[in-house]
Amino acid sequence: MRQPDQAGPNGNPRYPHPLQPAQPETIALSTIRERRPFRPSLRRRNSSGIRAILAIVLVLLFATLAYLLTLSSKPAITNLKPLPGSSADAGVVLVEARVTAPKPIEHVALTIDGVTELPAVVTEGDRSWIVRFRSVLPAGTHEARVLVRDSSGKERYQSWSFTSAGPRVAPTIIFSDPPAGATLAQGVVRIGAQIGSDSSIRAAVMTVDGQQIPVVTSYTDVPAQSGASDATGAPRMNIVAERSFSTGTYAAHVTATDAQGDTTNTDWSFTVAADPADATARYFSDTKQYVAGEFKTFWEAHDGHNLFGDPISSEFVDERGTTVQYFQRARFELGTNSKVHLGLLGVEALGSTQAKIDKPAGFSGRYFSATGHTLAGKFEEYWTNHGGLEIFGYPISEVIDQNGTKVQYFERARFELREGDNGQTTVELTPLGQQIWNTRQNTGAG
Repeated sequence: MRQPDQAGPNGNPRYPHPLQPAQPETIALSTIRERRPFRPSLRRRNSSGIRAILAIVLVLLFATLAYLLTLSSKPAITNLKPLPGSSADAGVVLVEARVTAPKPIEHVALTIDGVTELPAVVTEGDRSWIVRFRSVLPAGTHEARVLVRDSSGKERYQSWSFTSAGPRVAPTIIFSDPPAGATLAQGVVRIGAQIGSDSSIRAAVMTVDGQQIPVVTSYTDVPAQSGASDATGAPRMNIVAERSFSTGTYAAHVTATDAQGDTTNTDWSFTVAADPADATARYFSDTKQYVAGEFKTFWEAHDGHNLFGDPISSEFVDERGTTVQYFQRARFELGTNSKVHLGLLGVEALGSTQAKIDKPAGFSGRYFSATGHTLAGKFEEYWTNHGGLEIFGYPISEVIDQNGTKVQYFERARFELREGDNGQTTVELTPLGQQIWNTRQNTGAG
């Protein structure tokens, strides 16, 4: 039974209305396009922004490519030694880099700890070089820097650091005078030694029979790439003493200490004979050189002072593997049979081969078919009286005028015709030994 909902205004009960079926409600749905009307200006702005971003990206991309192309066209520095950040062993340190360039290389420079060094350069072509430097560096960290520039003016430099353990090589001592095992005549004797180390020599003392003697000190530069055990570029110290010795056998001793505190001791002995004929070595105080053994015997047997002059070098092995010694007017060479030969200084001095000539008709001098040249007059007289073919060899030119002096070249000498104050002419030998030795010294071959 329905219950009244509440009383009406007249006091009668009021009943609720009967429920009616719900009517479906129609909801109007609008699309986004209907809710947000199309605005062409906004789309245009969005397209413009995208194009601007793309343009910026393209500009950056081209700039990057241009930069990379610039880098690739510059010289390059690779194969660094020691490796960056590595530690080098004690002793000689090899600092090396390979430089390449798209254009021919014009200049390289190497500095170590800010100091410009003089490296060896191995060329693999005009666009590929290896820069190499060997030295003993103090213990600690070092910075190397290589600069390369090519023919177009483009440059690149590379710096790197490494650590060195410091020096390692103890001093080396080589007695240079007198010759090993030599017996000397009484008089002035020169005692000399050369000291090498991978660092500077702090002290060098020479004694003879336990008594210290004063020495004269000098230094010889040694290239760092020479390959010797102390090939560090550090100069070698030369110590020399001259004094008179009477008959007897003497013991020389040298002690050398380098800047690292390493010390080396070396002994040497020599004998002074009462009879000069027993001497196996001879000292020349004017040139500070010895001549010994077969060279001494040959020199004395051929009026050496007048014919060859005094020795101007020590005995050494040259680039051919031949034992040689230079004199003022000759070069002695020791053959495989221990026989002394004279070097072909005349051939070396003349340089070019002179054309052969036929024997002149009615010629009264000598003609040598082996070389096609003649010999006559004062030159023939001197050649014949002072050793001939054995000493001077064949003539290799005719008499020619050089700087107002008549000269003639032979295989081992050059004759000069000199006119004295009294009007007489004499023959002199050109000091070819001195000239060629000086050339060797200047080119670093000696």
